[in-house]
Amino acid sequence: MQLSCNSVINDLRRRLSRLTNENYVAALLFGSWARCEADERSDVDLLILHKGLSGINRLVRGRAIYLAVTALLRGYPEFTVIEMDFEEFVNPSVVNPLLLNIYWDAVVLLDRSGVLQGFLVHVRRRIVESGLRRVKDGKAYYWVLPKPMAKVRIL
Repeated sequence: MQLSCNSVINDLRRRLSRLTNENYVAALLFGSWARCEADERSDVDLLILHKGLSGINRLVRGRAIYLAVTALLRGYPEFTVIEMDFEEFVNPSVVNPLLLNIYWDAVVLLDRSGVLQGFLVHVRRRIVESGLRRVKDGKAYYWVLPKPMAKVRIL
């Protein structure tokens, strides 16, 4: 399957717009496809943001979300789906390296909240202002703090 980055993004937007559960607030693409660095071995990395599902057992919730997305992504050989509460995404208690990468790379595929694009612009500006620097090492990336062991606040 030889597809361009933009055609994959548009196809994912079209397919994920059919997520019918109103608790699924947003879908974000991150990773190599979001950066337009994907090759034929690259998987599709998705973050599904939800509201009102935090009371459901994490494994049950994760499986239900994965199955809903799987039904829409037939034909995509490899994909990863992670899920997170919408409020935790926009107001996290801790920003770990994965979340930092998602903030930096994310392409909004679905946004029923109407605020994610502006939120991501704000967070990316705060990342730059904080002095954090992302470095590419082969196909991987890592973050460099402005000062060793410095506490950095972006939100």
